[in-house]
Amino acid sequence: MHLTRLLGVASVLAALLAVLNLSGCASMEPAAKQRQVASVLAYLYPGDTNLEALPPAGVAELHVPFRLGLAFVPDAEAKAQFRLPETDLLRLLGVVRDAFRGYPFIRELEVVPSMYLTAGGGFENLDRAAQLLRLDVVALVSYDQVQHADASGWSFLYWTGLGAYVVEGDRYDVFTVVETAVIDVRSHRLLMRASGTSTQKGSATMVSFSERSRAARTTGFDEAMQKMIPSLDAELQAFRARAPRDPGIRLVLPPGYDPRKKE
Repeated sequence: MHLTRLLGVASVLAALLAVLNLSGCASMEPAAKQRQVASVLAYLYPGDTNLEALPPAGVAELHVPFRLGLAFVPDAEAKAQFRLPETDLLRLLGVVRDAFRGYPFIRELEVVPSMYLTAGGGFENLDRAAQLLRLDVVALVSYDQVQHADASGWSFLYWTGLGAYVVEGDRYDVFTVVETAVIDVRSHRLLMRASGTSTQKGSATMVSFSERSRAARTTGFDEAMQKMIPSLDAELQAFRARAPRDPGIRLVLPPGYDPRKKE
């Protein structure tokens, strides 16, 4: 009888431990946070914390029309399962490329593969890639995405086994920021910038958490990019009007070129 009681207590303790372990596995750990960030400042100015001490950019001499490259800033810190695959990077760059189409001051658009840029490579890396691809200007797309995850009050039902498949006991919250910075390669001058944001919230079962949160991260990038495009178009139109009188820009125009016209 005494042995039976001890075995019963042991079973209860084992069940409680199983509940705690399952609840912890659901969203990796309580209030877990994952981040993937590709900073344009960290890429162009690796190791420099005092940007005000850097020498000013030179005058951008733009030979119109010019060749524009499109590239994502490299990210070397995110875990592999959180990093955007190359197929998604190229697809998102296609959205940015479409925003630049139709402007007569752009002669050609070139997507720069990720392998051409190195994390923390600085302007030296950017200059080499631009020289290799014969680019005059580069649009660098940077991003910062944070995913928060925790267990809801229903996660205790995971101990039933079936609950792990039907009970949405895990929550995720994904915040995404994307920005495009257009830089003249020779002078290193910033010509324009535009950004967009997205917030994705949802819940999932323990079994489906990884798949749903990954889909939310992808949706976050898509939505932030779509919100950035109107801002980028407005910046392009403002640049077209501002460039002829900007002291930091020297335009070399072909005969008959009208900078106010859009095809």
